[in-house]
Amino acid sequence: MARVRTTVGAVALAAVAMLAVAVVPMGASNQPAQAGGAVFQITHWKDPGTDPNVNHDHVVRWDPCQTITYAVNARKAGSTPKARAAAIADTQAAMGRAAERTGMSFRYVGTTTEIPRDAASASWTERQRAAEIVIAWVKPGSATYGSNLLSQASGGYASGTGGWSWKAWTTASGQWRLAIGRGFVVINADQNGSYRAGFGSGTTRGALLLHEVGHALGLNHVGATDELMYPTMLRRSHSSYKDGDQRGLSKLGRNAGCIGVTDAVWAPLPS
Repeated sequence: MARVRTTVGAVALAAVAMLAVAVVPMGASNQPAQAGGAVFQITHWKDPGTDPNVNHDHVVRWDPCQTITYAVNARKAGSTPKARAAAIADTQAAMGRAAERTGMSFRYVGTTTEIPRDAASASWTERQRAAEIVIAWVKPGSATYGSNLLSQASGGYASGTGGWSWKAWTTASGQWRLAIGRGFVVINADQNGSYRAGFGSGTTRGALLLHEVGHALGLNHVGATDELMYPTMLRRSHSSYKDGDQRGLSKLGRNAGCIGVTDAVWAPLPS
């Protein structure tokens, strides 16, 4: 590989009835797309190549042809083993729904004590070992169970934050490739009582997980209130990805084609 670049992005979901601002990764642009009246937002990166016969625009996405592992830290998701098991089950269901909408394969590798967070010595993406995506409930302000990746808004901490890290590299022929290789979701455990378990009507944990998993896969916030990627959690009749969300996930998933990521670019986790 001649060159490799790494970029990190994170998007927060505000607490109930609170707005949040999406963070766009350096060197990338947030570009809206509209189809059938439904809005979705994904991130594009234009590589520095000069060959006019090559498409230099890249959608920031995972390689949809790989199996993406994920691990869950539900220690702060509930006060009883039953409650924590229910949170893990909701997480697995959210990943299953994401798989249905993207055509991608996700493999649960079990629970972990790992909490995604940046440290003085390394970023979260360098410290992550449990899986390619780690989903954890965190306690804001706690030295042991907190995460500095959980975003804050004017009214306090967000309900959750999802993020990803991507690398761009050149092939032997000099063409650029790009792929996300690490993702995370952190959920605010102090707001567990604000979200009903499951995926039914109301303000649900299922909807919150789907939103943050959407971020970890590459979706950004949208301004349309009927989409699940709207930055404020709303009471809904059902917890599911809406038409615009689904169109965005299609742009990130199997329909977009394989990328072909080697272990030298993103080493598989867990190792």
